[in-house]
Amino acid sequence: MEDLPPAERTRARAALYQVLSSAFYPPKGDMANVWDAMNRAAEGGAVGNEPELARLDLEYNRLFVGPGRLPCPPYESVHRSDRPEMELGTVLGPSTVEVKKAYAEAGLVIGPDFKDLPDHIAVELEFMHFLCIKELESKADGAKWHQMQKEFVRSHLRLWVGSFTAKTITSTKSPFYRLAATLLDEFVKDETEYLGVQGSEN
Repeated sequence: MEDLPPAERTRARAALYQVLSSAFYPPKGDMANVWDAMNRAAEGGAVGNEPELARLDLEYNRLFVGPGRLPCPPYESVHRSDRPEMELGTVLGPSTVEVKKAYAEAGLVIGPDFKDLPDHIAVELEFMHFLCIKELESKADGAKWHQMQKEFVRSHLRLWVGSFTAKTITSTKSPFYRLAATLLDEFVKDETEYLGVQGSEN
């Protein structure tokens, strides 16, 4: 990706954000396509067999939904360490409000059918996909959309993705979620460097 011209790199980044976002939403019928796309993006090539949707659904719920204590909650606010001690590890922190504000500033509102929290990893990745596409489509405001990507990685993704992906990798034997988490961790590190953001703090 490093050798691509700027527009092509943004297009490739948008595509990977979309794939990873789909990987961390509840499994649907097209997960085989997501699996194939992740394997193409992985430097080491294919890992394991194509996932069975029913088994993937069970593992998704165990890891990210519940019931019971979640091995790796998919919410930024749970993983952020810059909170009062009594609030560490809980949902609905300041970051939840901040990401919702970032979405609104980009002209987005979470639809009424979405019942989860706005700082869910899949939503944040989908937002970055949106910003990349807006940069590609914009004739006059490309720099504005690029700056919004930089700010969102700086203020959000780099601060918690490392914690989330580490917990996912150690909590599952699923090749699908191990690959998704590994790719996500590497991608956010690459994005931190590419966008000129200070090093990771998670």
